[in-house]
Amino acid sequence: MKRLFFLLVLICAAPLAAAPYAEHQARRPELFDPETGYRIGRQRAPTPDDIPAPAVLVTPQEARALLAEGALALDVFAAQQSRFDELEGTWLVSEQRLSLPGAVWLPEVGRGRLSDIMQRYLEDNLARMTAGDRARALLVYCVADCWMSWNAAQRIADLGYSRVYWFRLGTDGWLDIGGTLEPVDPVAVDVD
Repeated sequence: MKRLFFLLVLICAAPLAAAPYAEHQARRPELFDPETGYRIGRQRAPTPDDIPAPAVLVTPQEARALLAEGALALDVFAAQQSRFDELEGTWLVSEQRLSLPGAVWLPEVGRGRLSDIMQRYLEDNLARMTAGDRARALLVYCVADCWMSWNAAQRIADLGYSRVYWFRLGTDGWLDIGGTLEPVDPVAVDVD
């Protein structure tokens, strides 16, 4: 009986991983924005095994196929311990980011709540990179166990982009299938 009780305690105390989004939100509602549903707290934590449509969850192999077909790789990894220069718009990053070959790095656009500047940064760069084609395939990622890419994929889909793919495992999953990573610099913020 003690063994059964101990097992039950371990199961209940285990962190929620690879569960549907609704379970994550129900278990820790304070970590989510009640209006948008975006994750606003503890960005580095196990992510759900689903994402609301129209965004689509993809495996590393599917991500590779999408990139081979011309999808745009959007890295939304946070600019940790960094910020952008408010006079010039360049990011002052503390360490080099390694990302998928050919990726575009838009840091901080996966936060649960964006400032007006960061919202415009996302919208303007998406419009520029897709030449206004909202049907362009977009592969959105970060690293494994990071809600930034989940939030960003949702936000991009909410902006009307119809082919948004969430690569849940990000650069970690890419390395797992033998992919290589390259240095990438963050896109500057337009401060004019």
